[in-house]
Amino acid sequence: MTSKKPHKTVAELEKAIEQADAIAAQKSNFLATMSHEIRTPMQTIYGLLELIALEKPSENVASMVKTAQSASSSLLEILDDVLDVAKMDADAMELDILEVPVRLLVRGMLEALSVKVRGAHVTLIDDIGTDVPFVVKGDPKRLRQVLMNLCGNALKFTHEGKVTVRVSTKVQHIKNFKHGLGLRFEVIDTGIGMDGQTCNKLFSSFTQADSSTSRKYGGTGLGLSIAKKLVKLMDGEIGVISAQGSGSVFWFEIPTEEVSTDQSTVDLPDLVGISVLSVEDHPQGAKEILTSLRSMGAKVESCGTYAQGLKLAKAHPYDVAVIDQGLPDGLGLDLIREIQKLRPFMGIVMYTVRDDIGLSHSLHSLGAAYLTKPASRAGLGEAVKNSARQHVGIIDGPTRLLIAEDTPSVRDILKRQLDNLGVGADFVADGKQALEALKSGRYGILFTDLHMPEVDGYELTKIVRQKEEGTDKHFPIISLTADVQMSQRETYTRHGFDECLLKPVSLGQLRGLLIRWRLLDESNINKEDSGNEIELEVEDELSIDRACLIRNIGAIDENTIEMMEMFVDMTSPIIAKIKDENDHNALSELGHSLKGAARSACCNMLGDLASRLQDDAHGNKNCTIVVEDIIKEFEKVKVDIKAL
Repeated sequence: MTSKKPHKTVAELEKAIEQADAIAAQKSNFLATMSHEIRTPMQTIYGLLELIALEKPSENVASMVKTAQSASSSLLEILDDVLDVAKMDADAMELDILEVPVRLLVRGMLEALSVKVRGAHVTLIDDIGTDVPFVVKGDPKRLRQVLMNLCGNALKFTHEGKVTVRVSTKVQHIKNFKHGLGLRFEVIDTGIGMDGQTCNKLFSSFTQADSSTSRKYGGTGLGLSIAKKLVKLMDGEIGVISAQGSGSVFWFEIPTEEVSTDQSTVDLPDLVGISVLSVEDHPQGAKEILTSLRSMGAKVESCGTYAQGLKLAKAHPYDVAVIDQGLPDGLGLDLIREIQKLRPFMGIVMYTVRDDIGLSHSLHSLGAAYLTKPASRAGLGEAVKNSARQHVGIIDGPTRLLIAEDTPSVRDILKRQLDNLGVGADFVADGKQALEALKSGRYGILFTDLHMPEVDGYELTKIVRQKEEGTDKHFPIISLTADVQMSQRETYTRHGFDECLLKPVSLGQLRGLLIRWRLLDESNINKEDSGNEIELEVEDELSIDRACLIRNIGAIDENTIEMMEMFVDMTSPIIAKIKDENDHNALSELGHSLKGAARSACCNMLGDLASRLQDDAHGNKNCTIVVEDIIKEFEKVKVDIKAL
């Protein structure tokens, strides 16, 4: 006789589940910690490579630097995948439920992928059912991530033929969804296919078709695992149908809800007072940007070419430029570089269908935002708002930086970058030392790492904010972190931070932040550019030309500042009259008076705008826009005087 095994008790089962959960949490924490610890030294590597490139090395060294930067970018991409896996395993990832324009999402993604198949014998096709709503509820970023993973996988194993993305309402696996609508996405390829055994294990972490796959085709084996976890997070199902030599169909189904195109399901950011230049050559895309941003209160001017965008940027000091990468007469990235020389204070958003890690890090280096199409209205609005200089406060008092960072190499690279920009800072190794240093009253802004001994960045910020309670004071605090999730505005503001610098911190990213807070000496904005002609051209675009003040007065001291304050007092009545005047002759006279006063005070941009008002009014032209620009520029002058 054989004795039966005793059934496990409820307590034993609960203990086993608890142990399994503990092991899963330990694994996730390990992955997250390792990813964070690798990103921190990457700050040093990436930052030094950037500084080496600025030293104008020989062609051979420049080539090696470029290769090393490319390898660094690839490593950061892998780290982002690892972080995604860790967060999902620890149930720490949340979806951002916004508006998803389905057709724009699919076609934009295929347009981005077309770069990878250029010259290959593969055709990309979209097949979207007529009954699929135009806009649904969902997380556009994560939905795009799933589709990109599935399409990237299909392209990897399809050497010729076609890859089709089909979207329909004919769901087969999910049932009883709340709002009566489910969508089925299928990625159909004519590639090499797989056997049943391979299909069964394909969605596991670090798994590929066979042991030779990673050597032959590349990749970490994380993509499909991430796709499965994201679909599960969306309350959906995912699977694959395939046979050896007959191609594959990767599918997933999600419950969703139709959104009327004439209403918004989320609170939209307030963009009143922000002027935007949109450079987008696709008529429908340009119309969507224009309509979306105007609905949030922004003033938008749109054009379709590189040349028109550059001309408009030269003519007007917009707060933000939204630029596509693929323009008919040039690349958006090159246009951004030109605009940043002309308008160093203009915020930049690259809004493109290209999901390219190299392009992402190039923009990161320039301090520009990178937004992939299609974004929701809220997503586009937040990107514009966060890029506008006026959305942050102005430091009232000392302007010296205090930086709390416990890693010596990161302190070293930040010091080198700040020296390059001509900005003074003091460094401490933890939050406890930072609190002690802040008592001196010497500092106007704090940069802090999050993970430090003694007192970490979260606790440091909490203590500073508690001391401010009941007062009208607000001390600016910038988080320094390798956590990609922390870089989202709603996350860092919830913890009491004003902005976030994501490691590795690029020179352009640091420069952009310092410009927004008016901590950067304008004469050093383009320090890396050679030739005085470029520097003077840029200085002429600033509110107050410091070099001009020194030439005219000999120094920038208390007497200079007193003189500038008197200029404001004497000029304010002229500005008030310009604001209310409708008579062209009177406006022309006021423009003439303002022009002389502004240029004498080295306020060259204000002087140029006054000159244009004088000419336009004399020619009986509509002066509404130039008057608005004068009022805005005068406010910048007043703020700039405080920065002196």
